[in-house]
Amino acid sequence: MSVELLNFIETVLNGLMSGVMYSLVALGFVLIFKASGVFNFAQGVFALFAALTLVGYQTGQVPFAHLINELFGTNYHNWYASMPNFLAILLTMITMIALAWIIERLVLKHLVNQDPIILFMATIGLAFALEGVGDLMWGSDVKVLDVGIPRGIYLARRSDNWARCRR
Repeated sequence: MSVELLNFIETVLNGLMSGVMYSLVALGFVLIFKASGVFNFAQGVFALFAALTLVGYQTGQVPFAHLINELFGTNYHNWYASMPNFLAILLTMITMIALAWIIERLVLKHLVNQDPIILFMATIGLAFALEGVGDLMWGSDVKVLDVGIPRGIYLARRSDNWARCRR
């Protein structure tokens, strides 16, 4: 196969995978709205928090590491070298279920039968709070999510070119 055809196939598959992710988030918005009558702005941030947590578990990063290091003058970053993807996904699912339960008990439970604008604003505030906690917990630097999919020709070639440019 030619390189152009492989690049085309890779681009189509990347586009389909991105479309699937966007459709899952949109489906989540619709399901939450149909079930509760509230447009939950925090739902997208839950997906962000789950991704940050998954990468944190995969790489063995210590939660709140940079905050702990600043407060106590330590130099802790990782607990272990890496974690298998299956175990990281399982722990992320458990973490997100626990987080959703805590948020429901502490925040959303008290907002039952309130005006829709109050619920709307509460979900916006929750989104900002979760985003801030995610940055505090896992740091705000760019993360790489490794789900075990092999790198394509385009990405491998681009990273090789990047490595050559940095020399």
